[in-house]
Amino acid sequence: MTKNFSIQELVPPEVFSERGNAASQLMDIRIVNVAQWLRDKTGKPITINNWSNGGQFKESGLRNFATSTGAKWSQHKYGRAIDLKVEGMQAEEVRQLIRNNWTTLKAIGLTTIEKDTPTWVHIDCRYTGMETLLEVPYQ
Repeated sequence: MTKNFSIQELVPPEVFSERGNAASQLMDIRIVNVAQWLRDKTGKPITINNWSNGGQFKESGLRNFATSTGAKWSQHKYGRAIDLKVEGMQAEEVRQLIRNNWTTLKAIGLTTIEKDTPTWVHIDCRYTGMETLLEVPYQ
């Protein structure tokens, strides 16, 4: 999808198994571009899903509507959200980086972060109609 992110890092294994690279059609390119911007800015590896490399994460990007993970109408289910971990950075450090670069990230399409996730950073590009970053509590 980008120079640093494959489709397997963004969708669960069952979606990739069924759709292959066409699963990219299910992801909002804005959120993928925000992830790539963070990778470029930090220069550090970012983990979203790592199931294809034997890891434990498979629902940190797109989620099936049938999953019990997350909220019923989660932005993940529409391909507009990802949960990420930046190697060597605490979640709050990443959120602060996002706040400090809000103008750039807004132009890419970022609208929302969860403000208190403990070990990961939730970002999404839902429509908010706001000119400021929406910081919602972790649900």
